[in-house]
Amino acid sequence: MAVILTLLGLATKNLLIVMIALTTLVYSTVSLFANTSTRLTADREMSQEKIFEDGTAKVELRILNQGGKTGFLEVRDKLPRVIQLKEGTNYTYLNLNPKGATRLKYTIKCPLKGQYKIGPITLRTHDPFNMFYKEKTVAFESNLTVFPQVRDIKELYIKSKQPKIYPGEMRVKMPGPGSEFFAIRDYMPGDPFRDINWKAYASTGKLLVNEHERLSVSDVTIVFDSRSASRYGMDSDNANLYGARAAATLANFFLKRRDSVQMVVYSDKVLTIKKGTGQKQLFELLTALAGAEPKGDIPLSGIVEVSIPYMPRHSPVIAITNLEEDDSIRKAVSMMRMLEMDVTIISPNSIEFEIMAKQKKGEKVNPIAYDILRLEREIMIQELRGYGVKVLDWKPATPLTQILLEARNY
Repeated sequence: MAVILTLLGLATKNLLIVMIALTTLVYSTVSLFANTSTRLTADREMSQEKIFEDGTAKVELRILNQGGKTGFLEVRDKLPRVIQLKEGTNYTYLNLNPKGATRLKYTIKCPLKGQYKIGPITLRTHDPFNMFYKEKTVAFESNLTVFPQVRDIKELYIKSKQPKIYPGEMRVKMPGPGSEFFAIRDYMPGDPFRDINWKAYASTGKLLVNEHERLSVSDVTIVFDSRSASRYGMDSDNANLYGARAAATLANFFLKRRDSVQMVVYSDKVLTIKKGTGQKQLFELLTALAGAEPKGDIPLSGIVEVSIPYMPRHSPVIAITNLEEDDSIRKAVSMMRMLEMDVTIISPNSIEFEIMAKQKKGEKVNPIAYDILRLEREIMIQELRGYGVKVLDWKPATPLTQILLEARNY
């Protein structure tokens, strides 16, 4: 085509056509000799695939050219919006020779819990004049699970009528296996020699043994509300995020005290983690919380009806819900109280989250409308407390550890 245009321009003595034709001819010739038949492959290696909020992970991206010369090559490793680059870069611009390779190293940080995908990898080659490009996507993704923050709490006390339903391994003012001194009694055949109180024997001449205070371990159920109503607020401040952190902190605390913990997470579906103990159970609970996205509108009463057969009678139940857009909460609480369960509700205040979000965006806040919403919420809380339930109203400015200490007042 360029040759024809050149001949046409010479025949018509049109300088403009000749210049366009020569430019096209030069571009085509250079592109022909500089044509790259690249075959690029890429893979990625991460230092860790599971981290806690505000944790970091190192990423190493390797690019290998198994074809001809690439010319100018752009490489970009796609990252989710909420993930931050702490060190290095996920983008580079280079020129790879045949069989050449390069490495791209960077460190990422994620402030919010969730399950994310790193990738795919975008490779873009340019023509010699940098006028056009060809883009290739390497569909290689790596999974990154970010667990919610776990706060360190030293003590948690929830009142109950029976010793066993105290959360944690607790002393119950009865003799039995344990480490704390309880009383001294006469030696009986079969008592272990290590329990003999030799000082008492030296002074009395009788064999006496130390008794220890028996420890009790309970089954704890955590119910986490991840419905769409928990999304109100900002990405970094909402009931879903705060609730997940509270659930993770409580699960860690109970499991450290050798409790048996089970969890129910409900959104547009129900996820039940059967009761268990130890680090493996904690890992399963944290994974479930990391993947709990705000969606769906399953009522709490439906969850309780399904889960009650798996909740031991008189056991503690901790429900983490914002109490929004669910008319079945009173029914659900009534059902649990009929089985004499010790129910505690930790309620992140979505009204305050929404007000805070609007203020940060500079939007107008209608004080009368929100005063009415606050009044309705307070009425709901008082009604639930009338069932004998401990309800903790959790405002955004209040630290989680302080909210948990407020359980002492009930």
